[in-house]
Amino acid sequence: MIQSDKGADPPDSKDKKDEKLSTVTNPENGISQILRLVLQELNLFYSRDVNGVCLLYDLLHSPWLQALLKVYDCLQEFKGKKLIPATPHAQALSYEALLSAHDTVAQKDFEPLLPPLPDNIPESEEAMRIVCMVKNQQPLGATIKRHEMTGDILVARVIHGGLAERSGLLYAGDKLVEVNGVSVEGLDPEQVIHILAMSRGTIIFKVVPVSDPPVNSQKMVYVRAMTEYWPQEDPAIPCMDAGLPFQKGDILQIVDQNDALWWQARKISDLGTCAGLIPSTHLLKRKQREFWWSQPYQPHNNLKST
Repeated sequence: MIQSDKGADPPDSKDKKDEKLSTVTNPENGISQILRLVLQELNLFYSRDVNGVCLLYDLLHSPWLQALLKVYDCLQEFKGKKLIPATPHAQALSYEALLSAHDTVAQKDFEPLLPPLPDNIPESEEAMRIVCMVKNQQPLGATIKRHEMTGDILVARVIHGGLAERSGLLYAGDKLVEVNGVSVEGLDPEQVIHILAMSRGTIIFKVVPVSDPPVNSQKMVYVRAMTEYWPQEDPAIPCMDAGLPFQKGDILQIVDQNDALWWQARKISDLGTCAGLIPSTHLLKRKQREFWWSQPYQPHNNLKST
C-alpha cells in the first residue's frame, strides 16, 4: 500500500520514492501504469505549491482507489497460490483406472444388460417402437394423459433431464400400447402409473411413435421469481409430483416453454437435477387475477380533510 504525508518532502526523498515505486511494481501491470500517470500529472501541482501534495494525499486515500488496490492485492495473492486437489486421488492420473476403462470399452462390457427383443412381434406392428429402460432410484421423467377423443394413453410431456429425456427414445405425443407386456388399452392414466410404480429393473414399453417428434429449439432463460408457488396447493397442475416449488427471490432456469400453460424449469442452485413443472407467465397472471377477484370486497372510506 502506498502512503504519503501532507508535509512537503525534499527533492531527494521524492526521487527515492519514485525510484522505489518503479522497482517494486511491474511495468506490465495496469494499476502501476495508472498510478504512474497520476503521479506524473500531479508533479505539476507539487512543483507549484503545497496544494498539489494535498490533492495527491486525498487521491491516494480515496475509497475507490483503496478498493482497487485491495482487489489487485487479492488477485496477485491468488495468482501466486498453487491450486490443491480436493482429494488425494486427484493429485495424479490413475493409470490403473485408465487401463480398466480402456478394457471395458474395448470388450463392450456395458451395464446394465438389456433383455433381447421379443421374437413374436406381429407384422402389423412394424410401425411400433420397443423401448427398454432400466429404472433406477429416480423417476422416469415423463407424464401421461388420456386422449379426449380416442381414449388412447399418450405421453403428455418428457421432463428435461429425466431418464426418458436422456434416453432419447420417448417423445411427447407417443402412444403407449403396452408396459411390460400388459396392454394399457382401456386403462386410466392412474392405473398405468401404478403399473410403472410396481415395476422393478427393466421396463419395456411398446409405443406408436409420434409422426413428428417435437424439437426444443428454444434458448434457456433465467428469471427471478417475484412470488412463491407450491404445487401441493395447486389442483390444476397436471402432475403434482413433477411440480417445482419455489419462493420469492429464487433464480429459475426455464428449459422448456413449448406448453403454453406449464413450463419446465429448475432452480439455479440445483442444475444437476431434473426439471419441474411451473405455471407459465400467462397462467400465473391468470391465477393471480382469479385470486384477487375471489377476495371479499372491502370498500374504502372517503376521508374529508378539514
